[in-house]
Amino acid sequence: MAVAVPACTVTLARPDQLPAIERHMRGMLERELGGYDPALHADVDDLAATYLDRPGWALLVAVDAAGELAGTASVQAGGAAPENLPDWLAARYAAGVTGQVCRVWVDPEHRRGGFGRALALAAIEQAVVEGYDPICLHTNASVPGALAFWRSLDEVVEVHDARPDPWSTVHFEVDRTRLDT
Repeated sequence: MAVAVPACTVTLARPDQLPAIERHMRGMLERELGGYDPALHADVDDLAATYLDRPGWALLVAVDAAGELAGTASVQAGGAAPENLPDWLAARYAAGVTGQVCRVWVDPEHRRGGFGRALALAAIEQAVVEGYDPICLHTNASVPGALAFWRSLDEVVEVHDARPDPWSTVHFEVDRTRLDT
């Protein structure tokens, strides 16, 4: 699987890319997401064990025309932690074969060039291939541009605005009727 937009290629991560991916993710956590929290970001501690060769899990990378890492996305089995969801949403995710699009993080210098959209759509495609239904995601609405980005994607619909929770969370799901598959 490869998704390409002008000056951007998205592929599954390779083992040799993991050090750069970890630096990227930790940098994003520090700069924009309030820092590393082991309860929320443990996957970053061992990317290989979490994502590579683990059924149902995937780590994607976007690289620019020069081959530089521009961003990441991941697919994880399951939805957000039930304790962070309203009961009705936790029940929905517990009842299905839920997959989650996560870690759609683009370095600031690569934003507004199609990298985020390419990563998000590739992660959604990967989640469909894995057989997840529903496919969910959430964003921190306090990060500039994050909420507007997800709302701009025709393939997703907002299902719950959890604000003012501690993370300014807005939850979305993929609307499978809107996919070009």
